[in-house]
Amino acid sequence: MIYCYLVTALVLGININILKPAYWKSYVFSVYPSYYEDISVLTSNQVLDFDTNYTDTKRMIISIKDRIGSRPISEDSLSNIFTILLVNKLIPYWLGTPWSFEGHNSVPRQGDIACGYFVSTTLKDIGFNLNRYKLAQQLPIIEAKSLNLGKPILEINNSFASERIEILKECLKEGIYFIGFDQSHVGYIRKKNGDLFVIHSNYIGNKGVVIEEIETSVVFSYYHRIYVAEISTNQELLKKWLHNEVIDVMTE
Repeated sequence: MIYCYLVTALVLGININILKPAYWKSYVFSVYPSYYEDISVLTSNQVLDFDTNYTDTKRMIISIKDRIGSRPISEDSLSNIFTILLVNKLIPYWLGTPWSFEGHNSVPRQGDIACGYFVSTTLKDIGFNLNRYKLAQQLPIIEAKSLNLGKPILEINNSFASERIEILKECLKEGIYFIGFDQSHVGYIRKKNGDLFVIHSNYIGNKGVVIEEIETSVVFSYYHRIYVAEISTNQELLKKWLHNEVIDVMTE
């Protein structure tokens, strides 16, 4: 358990103590003010304010999204803000939520959550205009294509986990991505300071929602074929997020 806390603190860039359950809803996550230096409509304090319940946090995120959507913003700043809102604001609420194959709960840590519904629900809650049920029910490769808006995705088929990791490190920029594992599992992959982390609802041992170093992730090591779609680095997708445009979910 302590090891899980350490990994999660590393990817979020936060103090380990706040990852203990008693702190999950009260910690104000640290971000770098320089991420926002060119956004006149937002101050770093406005982004730093961390509401103490999930509903209010969602509302806060939508408010931020609406305000930055009405002003000019650089691509790097938009990518950084989106990543912070998803990884540092929403996902921590879900940590520890149990996995189940049929889990589709929309409230963190109240019921179970399957891997596909963890991804689709957090994307819906951060403000994407999409059908979370339809997206969660697709094969991983179809989910990846849907989020990549029909453009080519990164597909890796390699039996050596170390080589898959090296390819990902070479191909991915800093940010957050969708990752699909062959035909049966999905989650996020986060690149932070050159390191890679898997964020998913882990079915192994029914661990539920966790953040894992990619080198120690049993799930990542198991699947030889993976599909990766850009999220925070996909400017076309982020524009749809800003302007509340529908994300069409492919079915084949």
